[in-house]
Order: sequence, then C-alpha cells, then structure tokens
Amino acid sequence: MDKSCWNEIGYAGDRSCPELQKWSHCYNCSQFTSAGLSLLHREPPEGYLAENTQAVATVKEEDTTETAGAVVFRISREWLALSSQVFVSVLEKRAVRPVPHRNNKSFRGLTSIQGQIVPVVSVRDLLSLEQEYMSDAEKGFRVFSRFICVDRGFGRWVFAADEVLGVHHYFSDGLLEAPATVAKAPAAYTRGLFEIGDKRISLLEDELLFEAFNRIIK
Repeated sequence: MDKSCWNEIGYAGDRSCPELQKWSHCYNCSQFTSAGLSLLHREPPEGYLAENTQAVATVKEEDTTETAGAVVFRISREWLALSSQVFVSVLEKRAVRPVPHRNNKSFRGLTSIQGQIVPVVSVRDLLSLEQEYMSDAEKGFRVFSRFICVDRGFGRWVFAADEVLGVHHYFSDGLLEAPATVAKAPAAYTRGLFEIGDKRISLLEDELLFEAFNRIIK
C-alpha cells in the first residue's frame, strides 16, 4: 500500500480503507508508523553539506543588514525567538503519535500536517526549561498553547509553545550578550538578546537548534 494512503483512502481522505474499521484512525495503524520511521532513517539529500554551508553563509551575510525579523514565543517563563526565515506557521495543538523504542524525552513523536508526517520535538526539554506556566493574574494575559512549525530547508519540525507574539524586528548589530544569569542550556543556543517593552528575548541560533533536532531522532 502506498505510504501516503492515510491522505487518500484513510482518515484524511475518502475513508474507504478497510483497515479503518480495525484501527479507527490512521495514527494507530502500523503503516503510518512505518512511514514515520522511514522519515527518521532517511539519508541526507544529495548536496546537503553544500546547501547547508550556503544557507549558513546567507544567514550571516543577512545579519549585516539594519534590521532582521524573528518570531517571538514563550515556553514556560522564557521568552525566545527564531529567525522568521525558518518559520512556517503556527498551528493548533493536534494529536501526536509516539514512535516505539524512542526513549529520548525531547522527541515526542509524529504528527500529520496536510498529509505530511512531521517529527514533533520538545524545545522545553531540550533547553531544560522549568515545567511551569505564568498565571493570568501574575502576567496579565491568557495562556495559550500552540504548535510552531519550522523548516530550515531540509525538512519540517514541530514544537509546542505556550504563547506566540508573532514577528518582531530587531537591530541585527545591536544584539545584547546573554548574561550569566541566563540558564546554561538556553544560553548555549542563544545568539543574542533583544528587548520588546519590558520583555528580554533570547534569539536562538537556528543552525544549532536544528542540529540538536537531528541528534534527537538518531
């Protein structure tokens, strides 16, 4: 059966697949898991190193411009940001299917976005952020939980955030250095800091973050 059957005759298609009576949803079917595992075990595409080198060089060159855009979001009590160039979309939280025999707590499993299987990772666990939320009374806003989809050109990833502020601009030559008070794990991935009102935002280095994503699923 074709690996994209869930999008054609499965739950996201016309639902004519006879296996649906057994599994009730494609997430529970071994075919979906098999397709996801083949995604995790895929070989790097031809020319990956050359393209990655070019992408890094492009990012560094663009850093010399006056301003740059970043998507700002909150995980636990940390305000973080990623370059808008790797941002794809903000999604409502959806079902995540765990992958058997994968014990890395930073790898949550697989989800489907418009028929495409995408790995779900936990930036909260990767950066060792506290498992707590700001209260409405304390910070004056409602707490939302969203999925952020990102792509650096070699495959999409999804991670959860407690709040998303959207795209903000900062002066690329005016980033502040991360002080010693910033937690060690976030600081290791932080390119610099910028401010929005009374919020200090840690701009994450997307190259390091995506490398960590790849290590999680190996």
